[in-house]
Amino acid sequence: MTSIALEAVVSTQSTGESAGTFYNDGFLVEGPVVENETQLESEGWSRELVQEHLRIWKKSLPTKDGGLTLYKIFGEFDQISAVEFYNAQVNDQYRSEWDGSVSSLYVVDNITNNREIVYWATKFPFPLKDRDYVFERTHAMTKNQISISSRSITHRAQPVFSSYVRVYKYGSNLVMWSRGGDLYEKGMSYCLTYYDDFGMPIPSQLKDKLANAKIPEFLEKVRDAAEFLGNTGKLYVPYPEHPSRKR
Repeated sequence: MTSIALEAVVSTQSTGESAGTFYNDGFLVEGPVVENETQLESEGWSRELVQEHLRIWKKSLPTKDGGLTLYKIFGEFDQISAVEFYNAQVNDQYRSEWDGSVSSLYVVDNITNNREIVYWATKFPFPLKDRDYVFERTHAMTKNQISISSRSITHRAQPVFSSYVRVYKYGSNLVMWSRGGDLYEKGMSYCLTYYDDFGMPIPSQLKDKLANAKIPEFLEKVRDAAEFLGNTGKLYVPYPEHPSRKR
């Protein structure tokens, strides 16, 4: 398994005239997608949480405005396939049903068949103000793995709303693979790397506490949603489509 990199490059250049986008930050999310303690520790990661099917690591990056925390989550599920796990997260209409934190989630602009601009508004607990995001989401599929990469952008068709705090620094990279070799068979592993700046100063201890509680809870919801999709057969075919599945 090779490393997958997600790079959010500072640029005022559009990614395409139809998209009207530019990237907001210059942080790089990269590293191993297979858990190797020696390598992770040598790269500045520290382990924060260990559960039966999930491990959370974190790494602090210095920035001009005080620093940013990266999180890397390694996990596995026996009950679902990589394709089901993928589908539960990119089926935006379905996610609006199973994820109670979603206020609004939809594709703003389709750039290519595996790249789109997404708007996402999410609820925050009182007294915090709700947040919203505009990000570019790209998909990739090989014989052995599926990946979803997201990074915050600005899009001319999605202005800032006064009812939300716009999150300008967000990036994630999710890599999924089958432990048996077939992306459609049950038993999968994943590595999720992400950063998320809420747009307000939050003590690092509180941020870690929230991450350690909310990340496992969210991933369990994804697993349940994926299992439901698999049982009902309501799956999108991942794109770009696996060559062996083309008819």
